[in-house]
This record gives sequence, C-alpha cells and structure tokens, in this order.
Amino acid sequence: MALNNDTPWPSVADAKERVLSIQRKLHRWSKAESERRFDDLYNLVCDRATLVVAWDRVKSNRGSQTAGVDGWSRWHIEHRIGVQAFLEEVRSQLRARTYRPAPVRERGIPKRGGKVRYLGIPTIRDRVVQMALKLVLEPIFEAGFYSASYGYRPARRAQDAIAEIAQYINPRSSYEYVVEGDIKACFDNVRHGVLMRQIRWRIEDRRVLALLRAFLSAGVMKETGRLVATLTGTPQGGIISPLLANIYLSALDRHFEQFWKLSYYQRRKRVRSRLIRYADDFVILVRGTREQAEAVRVEAARLLRDELEMELSEEKTLVTHVDNGFEFLGHRIKRIAWRRHKVAFTYPSKRSVQAVKYKVKSLTTRTTTDLSLRTLLLHLNSVLRGWATYFRYDASKRTLAYVDNFAWWRVFRWLGKKHPKRNIRYLKRRYCGGRWRIHEGDVELFRPSKVRVERYRYRGTRILLPWMEATELGAVGRYARTDYDDFSIVGALDEKLAAS
Repeated sequence: MALNNDTPWPSVADAKERVLSIQRKLHRWSKAESERRFDDLYNLVCDRATLVVAWDRVKSNRGSQTAGVDGWSRWHIEHRIGVQAFLEEVRSQLRARTYRPAPVRERGIPKRGGKVRYLGIPTIRDRVVQMALKLVLEPIFEAGFYSASYGYRPARRAQDAIAEIAQYINPRSSYEYVVEGDIKACFDNVRHGVLMRQIRWRIEDRRVLALLRAFLSAGVMKETGRLVATLTGTPQGGIISPLLANIYLSALDRHFEQFWKLSYYQRRKRVRSRLIRYADDFVILVRGTREQAEAVRVEAARLLRDELEMELSEEKTLVTHVDNGFEFLGHRIKRIAWRRHKVAFTYPSKRSVQAVKYKVKSLTTRTTTDLSLRTLLLHLNSVLRGWATYFRYDASKRTLAYVDNFAWWRVFRWLGKKHPKRNIRYLKRRYCGGRWRIHEGDVELFRPSKVRVERYRYRGTRILLPWMEATELGAVGRYARTDYDDFSIVGALDEKLAAS
C-alpha cells in the first residue's frame, strides 16, 4: 500500500474514510493474532491522510487555543502560515527523521484539599504528531485491552464502570467487599523502561519507538521558566498520555483477568475478585470475607510494586463493605434493602454536590455583577447541564431538584446585587416574565430538576469500537452502541470528575 507519495493533500472527509479503513485493518489484524508485532507503522504516521485527521481532531478540541512553550495556538496556524503549509512542514520533518518534540509547558490546576495537579501542555505541533501516533497505535492496543478498563478509551464512559460495579454488587453476584484503590502520583511515576518494554510487545518499528521515547523525554518547562528533564512519567495533558497510561496499567487488568481463565475447580480454591478501572482510579470487588479482601489489597500492592514500580496510597486505599457505601468517579455507591432484596443504589456524592455548588457560587458573587445576565447564564448553563447530564443515570431526582433550587436563588440574589435599588417585584417582572424562570433574550437558566432521570443500560463486553463492524458482535450488536445525545457532554466531564 503506497502511502507516502506525492499525491495532493486530501479533504477531511476523504482523509477520515482512508484513516478509518487503515484503523479497521490494524484492529482486525491485532485481534486475530495476539502475538503479532507490527512493523512499518511510521509511514502511516507520516501519511497525509493521518495528519489531516490529526489536525482536524486537535483543532476541534477546546485546548487548541492554549499555546505551548512556543506561544503558538490554532489561530496562529490558520492565520499566519496556513494549515497545509504547517502540515507539510511537520510531514517533511517526520520523513527526514529531524522532528524533535518541544518541552511541555507546566500549568497548575487546583485540586480539593489545597493540592495542585500539574498539567503538561505540548505545543500545537506536538499535539498533531501525538494525535497521528494515537490514530495508528490505538486500534492495535485496543484489541488487547481488557473489558474492565474504562478510562480514556473510545466508546467507553464512566457510566459503564458504575453500571458494572452495580451489576456485580446486585444479586446474583452479590460481591460483599470493595478495595478502593488509589495509586500515588500515577502519571508522574510511569517508568519509561517498563512502558517501552510493554509497547515493544506489539510494536517493532524502531522509528515509532524512537518517536515515543522522544516525547517521553522531551522535558518540562516549569512555571518559573526552568527546564526540567523528564526521567519518569507521562505529562498529563498530552494527547497520547492516556493511551500510554492504559498500556502501562494493563498489567494490573491482566493479573485479575487471569482468574477467569482458570478452570471451574481451580477457581473454587481461590477468592473471587473483579477489577474495575478508570485510568489510575480502580476498585476491586471481592466475594468473600474482610480478611480475604485485605489479602487482595496486599496482592494488588505487591503487583504494582514489583511489576510497575508504583505504590498504593495507604491512607486512601480502603477495604469497605458494600452495604456501608463507597465513592467512585463522583458517585456514591451503596447496597441497601429494597422490597425484600438488597439492591445497589448510585447517587451523586456529597463532594460532587459541593463541587457544583462551589462553581455556581463562584459565578454568582458580587465580583461578577459587571457581566450581563445573558453571559452569566451561558456560563452557568454549561456547568449545570454537564453536571446534571453526568448524574442523570443515578437515583438523583431529589439531588437535581436541590441543585436546581440552589442555582435559581443564587442567580436571583445576584440580580439583586446587580440592581441594588430595585425591589423583588421589579426583578421578577423584568427577568422572570412573571413566572419562575430566569432568562434574558433567547437564553434561559438551565433547570436540572427537569432533566429526565433514567437507568443506564449495562453494556458489559458488548461495546462497539469505532473500527468494528456491528456484525462482529453477533446477535447482541444492537445493544452495543450508545446513541444518547449527551455523549459529548458526559465524555468531557468524565475526566474532570475522575481527577477531582
């Protein structure tokens, strides 16, 4: 297949069709031959169609307007040098093997408890090349990933992980204990040697391996302006970092999946346990006693230490009975008695409610009264709609009504601060139209209480990847796709809630 020829740059539609065809072949070959090592992938990374699709995805990301250490963003590419000239330059450097990634720009993001999470922001050029690498490598590694892993994977969502936990807590599985896993500084402690060894199990193209190694060792430009070498870790914020983290942590998935490959009589002699992982956050469900759950926790800590050179956080890694409840990805999960049966209930955790209340408060303080009501509602609606959509599959009707009431009164009091000389009757007539809805022009305050609460359909292993045909799943293919209209909103919120 001749890829790197002198054909003109394809349109986005043609490039997407071509890349999808290549991805389907890679995924099919990887799935058919689990021991196969892929060579000559570098030409696919340098292909014009791959770079066009990579640019299209990077520019559609909200982070495309965030500059790296070079100060360039999407706007500079489109208005100064042109997209085609930019991609041609990147392609020429890749083909000549003269491409060198720039250091990532460090940016601190506040976390709860006063801590700070540091993101590494690559340059726009590096983001395009990372996306091109991801387009080629992801279909290969996805064929070997396990169904218990949900974070940063195509067609998978946080709701799938929560639904699987509920599935195994409910009868007939009735797992009793949960090990709440928390890895110390997971992304910062990825050992490059261990990661590259895992990648070489499937990839033998030395040019691709060298490019990946170059990104891992590109360095970090601190907020103080000091350049620091990166001897370990993958920078959070890089496009390819989530894929690399999943490759690294798949050793943990593999260990717990080995149990289900044993014979029936071999399984009877061991403790039943199931791992559900979302990036570096995971829980292990145990069907047995508390002592057996403690033994599983020790086993997981030993595996991480010996194989991945990582440590579990002792104070955050807890063993809890499912009847007492635990938190995962912003949800509170608890098994309660319901109509003579024990059933798993999920609802927004107190931390999640406090988080959305804090965001609403910060947007409706006296310092924001210089904004127009329309601008305020646009910001608030983005927060409220995303939060309500994420939790619409929980038993959250009362919580949504509570957040709705809280937000409405915060906005109404904000209007009182904006117009201190006006009374309540004027504010209701001016902004509510005599009814209990706040609006300005065509923008109305989003009401979480009106969101329909429904049960999320558990998909299990029947998740249709972008490169798979529906026929590959046989009779259950019709259950595999997720056609909810809120997919993009929930997908964008998964990462924020998992990191909070």
